[in-house]
Amino acid sequence: MSDRSFEVKTHKMTEGNPFHTILLFAIPMILSNLFQQLYNVIDTIIVGKRLGTDALAAVGSASSITAVFVQLASGLALGGSIVIAQYFGAGRTEKIWRCMSTSVLFSAGVALVSTTVIWAGAEPLLRLVNTPGKIIEAGVVYLRFYFLGCAPIFVYNALNGVYVALGDSRTPLRFLMISSALNVMLDLLFVIALHGGVGGAALATAISQFVAAALAMMDIPKLLKEFEHRKSDPLFDRTMLLTMLRFALPSALQQSIVSVGSVIVQATINSFGPAVIAGSAAAARVINLATAVPINYSNAYANYVGQNIGACKDERIRPGLRASILSCGGLSLVLTVIFEIFPEQIIRLFVEESEAGLEQVIAVGTAYIRVVGAFLVVFSAFMLVKATFKGSGDMGWFILTTLLSFFIRLFLTVGFAHTVGVDMIWWAFCAGWTIALFVSAARYIQGGWRGKRITSPDDV
Repeated sequence: MSDRSFEVKTHKMTEGNPFHTILLFAIPMILSNLFQQLYNVIDTIIVGKRLGTDALAAVGSASSITAVFVQLASGLALGGSIVIAQYFGAGRTEKIWRCMSTSVLFSAGVALVSTTVIWAGAEPLLRLVNTPGKIIEAGVVYLRFYFLGCAPIFVYNALNGVYVALGDSRTPLRFLMISSALNVMLDLLFVIALHGGVGGAALATAISQFVAAALAMMDIPKLLKEFEHRKSDPLFDRTMLLTMLRFALPSALQQSIVSVGSVIVQATINSFGPAVIAGSAAAARVINLATAVPINYSNAYANYVGQNIGACKDERIRPGLRASILSCGGLSLVLTVIFEIFPEQIIRLFVEESEAGLEQVIAVGTAYIRVVGAFLVVFSAFMLVKATFKGSGDMGWFILTTLLSFFIRLFLTVGFAHTVGVDMIWWAFCAGWTIALFVSAARYIQGGWRGKRITSPDDV
């Protein structure tokens, strides 16, 4: 490639030391998601401090529903990302423009349908998850304003999948830094200055998502400018869509099942009352911040697997996994120590000291952080091992291990939370991760994932 700036933006992961290759690619991805999670944390702090426990509970209850659609967007984007990574590794770059445009258009269409569903069914959905009556109205407002940004969320995820597949993790970081800073400023404006309540917090998020998507749309032609692209090529290619859906549909279905199941888990949490909802909502924001590290490290490693599988360099995968587990596990261990020492201080950041029921909110949030935080290293290993399946295209086992982890959590939560106590909900996370890790490791050692590539040696 003749354009030096283009070479810097894209990155082949089929050469060089696996440890440095994956780590340098993973760091911007981790920072990107940390910025995204951080503004969720700040958003929650502002709501809890300025609007009170009931408002925090309303956002927590609604968030279980928004997660269904965020995970759907992520699942659909995954199909395009895997296909592009393997084509890029194999040198089949003429297919990348069509794959990108097809992924974006399909994702945008799904987003419009999703927005219509939420605007029409926000209240019934909240009642379905046992949301207490006194916070339903606030929950409806939050959902409807949040989903004004649904289409940008889907489009941004599709474009982010292209950046990641081509080895450019720095550009999305810039976009998310801008949108995260904007989200915080708009939170302060809408919630504090204009007294917009939970609707203001949701609107701030929607606007920031629109900005991130717009920035990606304007920049993506620069990333792809060196690849073959004829004006006569269709923007929407049905054959390409079917190829992407081979990976995207199972992943989207799996993530939707997990998210719907999470709604059931949230319904169980909601049945314990507003104080438990508020405490778990605060803790969940913190845990999501921590799990962003292994989730994004595993995404970087999955892209490494995809490119090397596409280039028929399977021998690079095992040292890549070993290096990833050591580095990501070390980062997770640091977070575990922090969570075990300072859980109460962390939860107090989210609540107003004069609130009624404060001690129960703090007790619930503290227990959540301590229990789940202790298993972050296990979660890291699980995410990395199953990322091998995602990058290679072994979607059956990727989905199986994900669903296994989740259904163990669901069974323990629904079956035993009201008998053993609310802490069972947090322990259920850990049991699911641990058992699924052993199953994933067995599949990795067996090696069947190696035969799932979409390219062949003739493509290289």
